Amino acid sequence: MKENIPNSSPVVVTGASTGIGFTTCIDLASRGIPVYAGVRKQSDFDKWSGIEGVHPLMLDVCDAAQISAAAEQVAHEHPEGIRGLVNNAGIAVAAPLAVIPIDAFEQQMDVNVTGLLRVTQAFMPLMRPGSRLINVSSMAGKVSFPGAGAYHASKHAVEAISDTLRLELKSSGIKVSIIEPGRIATPIWQSSRNTAEGLLRRIPPEQFAPYKKLMDAVAKSVSGAERNGASPMLCANAIYAALTASRPRTRYAVGRDAKLLMFFRRFLLSDKMWDKLVLNDLKY
Repeated sequence: MKENIPNSSPVVVTGASTGIGFTTCIDLASRGIPVYAGVRKQSDFDKWSGIEGVHPLMLDVCDAAQISAAAEQVAHEHPEGIRGLVNNAGIAVAAPLAVIPIDAFEQQMDVNVTGLLRVTQAFMPLMRPGSRLINVSSMAGKVSFPGAGAYHASKHAVEAISDTLRLELKSSGIKVSIIEPGRIATPIWQSSRNTAEGLLRRIPPEQFAPYKKLMDAVAKSVSGAERNGASPMLCANAIYAALTASRPRTRYAVGRDAKLLMFFRRFLLSDKMWDKLVLNDLKY
């Protein structure tokens, strides 16, 4: 199937206010690829103003009307279609699954899973043979740790959605890749801690008591990840490769921890061995 994507065709990136999304937009623009930076807040929209090659776009992945308006804007400005869509927007909700408030679980899935599909469906008419659909998952989509079950569930779903779309879109010439980062130094760690603190206060003390020691161990384990995690530039490089390679990989593991843990979990460790390793690491 003939690919016909002009060099002037843009890439749409969701969750572009900070972290991986922000870094990816800057990187792509520096390489001469026009970018639409999707953000939720006006202050983030204004932050992008005047940056060459980056066009801010109000794009809340939970707002169907705003998504539709964003897709219409891009279609009007680029009737030839888009080079790629990078579904990067996401949040991390941390709480024990046995007692997590259901509305918090639903929010986690709405942003990371349903939101991804909303955006994909809206921009699909703008994708042509050779266009790239890139979904930012996580090593959390392949391995699971206690205390963040809602987040893991959402990323496992992103893996499944991506695998299915890769098969469904093959005949259309649209290529699908998954980015699977490990611990990356981004603000999601701090925002997740802030969210978790408020969320855990909503759980009745008598229900939370059996999990307090575990959640304290989890919090200690992830502390410092924002400072000590790998650079988000590693993810930007993987996204660029997925956008430009003639034969992009279906998956890009990013970071040494992601590569090692997913390898061990898939090939070397049984469920019981994995459980023991995780709990020993948490000293729980």
